[in-house]
Amino acid sequence: MSSLLSPDYEALWNAPEIEARIQEGIRQSRQSDAVVRVLDYTGKPLPGVKVVVAQHDSSFHFGSNIFKLGDYADPALNRAYEEAFCALFNGATVPFYWRTLEPEQGRPRFAEHSVPIARRPPPDRVVKFCQERGLRMHGHTLVWNYRKWSVPDWVPTDPDANAPLWEKRIKEIAERYGSRILRWDVLNEAVAHYERRPSGLQMQPDYEGKSFAWAEKYLPANARLDINETTGAWGDSREEYTALIGRLRAAGRRVGAVGLQFHLFSDQELIRTLQGELFRPADLLATLDHYARFELPIHVSEITLTVPGNSPEGLEAQAVAARNFYRLWFSHPRVEGITWWNFPDGSAAPGENKVCSGLLFEDMSPKPSYLALKKLIREEWRTNTEGVTDADGCFRFRGFHGAYTIRTECNAADSGMQSAITLEPGKTAQQLIHLL
Repeated sequence: MSSLLSPDYEALWNAPEIEARIQEGIRQSRQSDAVVRVLDYTGKPLPGVKVVVAQHDSSFHFGSNIFKLGDYADPALNRAYEEAFCALFNGATVPFYWRTLEPEQGRPRFAEHSVPIARRPPPDRVVKFCQERGLRMHGHTLVWNYRKWSVPDWVPTDPDANAPLWEKRIKEIAERYGSRILRWDVLNEAVAHYERRPSGLQMQPDYEGKSFAWAEKYLPANARLDINETTGAWGDSREEYTALIGRLRAAGRRVGAVGLQFHLFSDQELIRTLQGELFRPADLLATLDHYARFELPIHVSEITLTVPGNSPEGLEAQAVAARNFYRLWFSHPRVEGITWWNFPDGSAAPGENKVCSGLLFEDMSPKPSYLALKKLIREEWRTNTEGVTDADGCFRFRGFHGAYTIRTECNAADSGMQSAITLEPGKTAQQLIHLL
């Protein structure tokens, strides 16, 4: 075990009450019962039929930002990035940062072959790739009032002058992508109060509510409209974030999910966590319970965990921490998605790229953290099972929520044909198969 992992850290995460809550939370919140019943053409139950069940997707959103799609000069690196991404994740965060999407007013970079900008692939390219690979898409972000990363220089600082431009932006994005991307970060980092800084962009009063009003106006009714906040939402700014969500909902705004970033941008932050000083499991669960009061999905929306010292001990520590955090988040009934932020090393934003926080090395080879998460997401949290039908023609199993294929094996003429079943929370899934 890594020397970076203190006995205090291990004791916190191995505490019987914590492990029991995680295990029971996963069993209760992520699994359901299912019944496959096999009959002959007269409706008579067929006992002794072998049933093979294989899960091919999870209903839980396991994602990462996909900001490096097609961004490498070497085609082999681009292919390796794509394959490693799809081998682990079923979801992708699509960049819609205004500053790089429309650097020149009136000429947005939507099209696939737009002028390249690092870490900002054109949305058309990303949407096409995600549709081809069956990845769920999360749009990020519509309103973020931070000039440095989000707002073009040509946007005026005056709030009354820039408000119509924000609305126009949302309208254009919704018209092009609203039917294909059905979950969005509408409002990003509002509690960070960028407008209070000397160089900050000024926004109209209640711009937070206006942001949701514009999104509600232009995006379809089945689109999920999220709010997203910095890592402080787990601690120092928790009450302010809670109050903002409460105000938006009281005003009738359609807040669809609570986004919680989880960036540990420095080695020291992760080391303190591994010493048991920060982000203790009981505190994380208490924070999730706190936001559960809104009865909304929770998206752990942006994750950064470094590799302290970029050493073998650091690699092991990152893997252990990632596994622990993912198991805890996955166990909570309100969490519906977890999104890693910068997938390979060297893919973070300037200023954040000083540490090695990827799940892959720069050559796209996997780190221990990638392998640890792949074992969880693709093995431990997927159900593949088989058995034979009983006297009533039934094969029963309990599985993780998601989509499955079913295959039967017996002497019937149409044995071996595949059917499908989907396991969802709160009900027993049932599938009836007739064999000739």
